Amino acid sequence: MKIPRLLRRWRRGGGKSASPKAALGVLFDSGNVLSRFPGPAMVVDGEGRVLASNGCGGGGEAEASRLVAPPAVAKAIARSLADNAARVEVVVVPEAVSGGRVELTILPMGDGTSALVLGRNVVLEHNLRAALVESRQRYKDLVEISSDFAWETDAGGVFAFVSPQGALGYRAEELVGRPPSDFFVEEWGAPMPMPFTATDPMADVELWFRRADGAPACLLASCVPLLGDDGEWLGARGVCRDVTEARERDSALARARNRERLLAYMVRTMRDEVDPLDMLGAAAAATARAIAASGCRIYRRDIGSAIAPAAEFGDLPDAEATEALLHRLSRTQLPVTAEIDGGQGLAIATRYHHAVNGAIFLWRKAGGDPWSDNVRGLLLEVADQLGIANEQIANHEKLRKLSRTDGLTGLLNRRTFFNELRRRHETISVTDHSAVLIYCDLDNFKLVNDLHGHQRGDAALIRLSEILLGKVRSGDLVARLGGDEFACWLEGADLPAGQERARELLEACRDLEDFSGDPSRPLTVSLGIAVVAPGSGESLEDLMARADQAMYMAKHGGKGRFDIAAPPPAAAEAEEERRVAVP
Repeated sequence: MKIPRLLRRWRRGGGKSASPKAALGVLFDSGNVLSRFPGPAMVVDGEGRVLASNGCGGGGEAEASRLVAPPAVAKAIARSLADNAARVEVVVVPEAVSGGRVELTILPMGDGTSALVLGRNVVLEHNLRAALVESRQRYKDLVEISSDFAWETDAGGVFAFVSPQGALGYRAEELVGRPPSDFFVEEWGAPMPMPFTATDPMADVELWFRRADGAPACLLASCVPLLGDDGEWLGARGVCRDVTEARERDSALARARNRERLLAYMVRTMRDEVDPLDMLGAAAAATARAIAASGCRIYRRDIGSAIAPAAEFGDLPDAEATEALLHRLSRTQLPVTAEIDGGQGLAIATRYHHAVNGAIFLWRKAGGDPWSDNVRGLLLEVADQLGIANEQIANHEKLRKLSRTDGLTGLLNRRTFFNELRRRHETISVTDHSAVLIYCDLDNFKLVNDLHGHQRGDAALIRLSEILLGKVRSGDLVARLGGDEFACWLEGADLPAGQERARELLEACRDLEDFSGDPSRPLTVSLGIAVVAPGSGESLEDLMARADQAMYMAKHGGKGRFDIAAPPPAAAEAEEERRVAVP
């Protein structure tokens, strides 16, 4: 019997003779379809009253009433009856036997006054959906905070999806539909295989992409392939993280460490060298090797002179070719570059207390890499160290010069002169070469100091030193022995040459008469000449004594003249024997 007919029979009885369950019992009797329905099943009228049910999972009429009690369910029932159309409503009943969340399907009975309501427990489904939504949101959040952008490529290898926020200054729509290779930085190239066409999972693959503003960006890409049921490759999915700043920091740190190693090596190498000039040679070699230059030349400046080459290493163009480049250094404190002999030249001035005291020049052959900013920065630090080294060398040379020369005249001092004289005398002793030693002493010099003062006397001594230097050759020696005593060593000269040189000196020393203290006692010089006799076995002390004795003979003979020392006894005897042997 149809449900509407059962309901009409129940209503004709006034609804009192039997309960709705009894009237509709045939639907819910044991073995009937609705009795076997796994969820709540009930018949309700338009006011939401339960007319009959299948027990609602053991909850009985009370459970059925709780399921249809919410206003939203009542409204849904009313709309379903009015429209004579099925509706679905989800109701949450915390105390319900069904577990608290039920999906109700409302089916109008066809009489306009009642409906069959079927319930389905959707707690598990709801929880699974909620868990899925939460999982998706968690995955989305993690992707967004752990990477700069997510992407997916299709079977054609082009971007099919990019994170909505875009990437590297591009909007997402500017990337989608384009192959990733469009954005590679050409000079870095592309890795093989590329993550965007990967057939196997890949992690932290380094890529160089071009940003929207053209600047390069270093990315780390991780991905998994997308495969169909039959193993067909459908694309790839992954994330990219921008590590450009990290790479730049790593590069800057590596450059700093390289600079520290080079400077430490230079300082250690220079410190280990005994000769100051060898320090510059070691620095040139260390710098050229560290910077991968073909060669390095270091310049230094003597006091009051132009800079000149002091040390070099490797393959270099001629020093003349670098003059124009070095000239530019006086106008800047930064490195300057120029093309020289087909290669690349790089130079910077070295300074101490802001004053230029030299330069360092690097050169790379044609075809070499251009000088990078890293090399320029490194060269600045090298130049600072070389500026200090050049100053130390200059101070060393000043001290050495002061220890070797007379402070007033600049001539060799007594100690240096006799040390050098001893070396040369020993050489002559084993050869047939000759030499002449001339002692020089001023006449009436004390009168100059007494009458005109020591300043006038110093001027006279300086003038005499200039005369002596003007009358000797490059290989000769001139020294101030002390006070008004001077000496000259004429290398390779014999007696006639010594006499000629003495006459020239006496003539030139006439200029000293302007310094005289008294015209009747003019300032002149007395010279004593001693000729070295090869093979005589004469000691240096005896040679000096002969020259000194000859000088005093000149003084006692009238001053302003020269006298010649007698040869040593052994030489005189040898000469006598030779003379007698000649018929």
